[in-house]
Amino acid sequence: MPARTLPLPLLLALLTALSPLAIDMYLPAMEAMAGDLQTSIHLVELSVSTYLLGFALGQLSGGPLSDRYGRRPLIITGLIIFALSSVALIVTTSLTSLLVLRFMQAIGGGLATVNSSAIVRDRFQGADVAKTLSLVSMIMMVAPLVAPMLGALTLNVAGWRTIFITLSVYAALVLILLVWQLEESHPAHKRQHRLPLGNYLRVIKHVRARRFILAQALASTGMFVFITASPYLYLEYFQQSAERFPWLFGANVLMMMSMNRLNIVLLRRFDSGHILRAGLLLQLISALLLVLLFVVQPQDASLLLVLPLMMLFVGSLGLISANSTATVLHYFRDISATATALSGVTVFCSGALFGLIWGHLHNGTPIPMMLVMLSSTALANLALYRIPAERQHAEAEATI
Repeated sequence: MPARTLPLPLLLALLTALSPLAIDMYLPAMEAMAGDLQTSIHLVELSVSTYLLGFALGQLSGGPLSDRYGRRPLIITGLIIFALSSVALIVTTSLTSLLVLRFMQAIGGGLATVNSSAIVRDRFQGADVAKTLSLVSMIMMVAPLVAPMLGALTLNVAGWRTIFITLSVYAALVLILLVWQLEESHPAHKRQHRLPLGNYLRVIKHVRARRFILAQALASTGMFVFITASPYLYLEYFQQSAERFPWLFGANVLMMMSMNRLNIVLLRRFDSGHILRAGLLLQLISALLLVLLFVVQPQDASLLLVLPLMMLFVGSLGLISANSTATVLHYFRDISATATALSGVTVFCSGALFGLIWGHLHNGTPIPMMLVMLSSTALANLALYRIPAERQHAEAEATI
């Protein structure tokens, strides 16, 4: 295999960008899709939760398979499934087929992208894991930044079906690039041959790792609720156009990119556990202010006030995700893909569950959305209550 010429963070960012593109690119097209499929935008929004469930299942099976057979075979298999499902979505004619094919597309995405964090853990140690994950995330954030804009442009020029053509072409290009550039990071002598259940139980039984996995999942859940509800919030409630939607959505992504960059700088001076807690507190405060704004002063809940608070809520994940993932992976270097899979499954199942809860509670106002977001971040903060950051970090490093 030729020597790698592209930086590893860039290669992993291209892989990890698969699902942000698959989720965010078609958000501006939901109204058009609902019209063509003769259903409501609210039912089309269920395809986001369907995707999250499929992605979780892909990760759940892909993690142990990656630890047993290597990273590259799972990446290749997942990308092929994703690309073929995207091609099938081009000709879908019903809501049912949309949901089924999105589920299959997500399984492929989960099989492929579960390897990204595992590859980082294969190659790096200590604080370098969090720094590299932040760098991957910062580069990958270009995808959700441009995805709604690209989706809106594609919708206006060639219709919503072209969005899935674009996704299939992207998956094929990433497949070619990674087959050419990405070397196997999990050699045969380090691979696990135990039953997947035993490895999953090992992760679940680890008290501190379990708490960090739960905190990350609950913190990320609020973002998925926002993604699911953002077409309603911006297109219907605030009466913004499909052309303006990508800019409103992209503002949150820019904030997350900035927070990821800030995290890299802060890791030079502060423990990742302290940074993680600061991010969780920032998310909690912004969610509380959003709830108070819509409940106490709904007449003052203008877009100019809501947008900055939403940016802080979503952007805080730049201080949360990389640090929590790195902490969990410190405990499980030999089964890093399994640990990543369990973490990812928890994140996406939680996101899908809370998205369905929002859908059930939706009453034509943003209040249920904000309350669900506040509940998720409050629970995330509680998950890490009374876990000393210094002790956790020291014990994590001792297991490497």
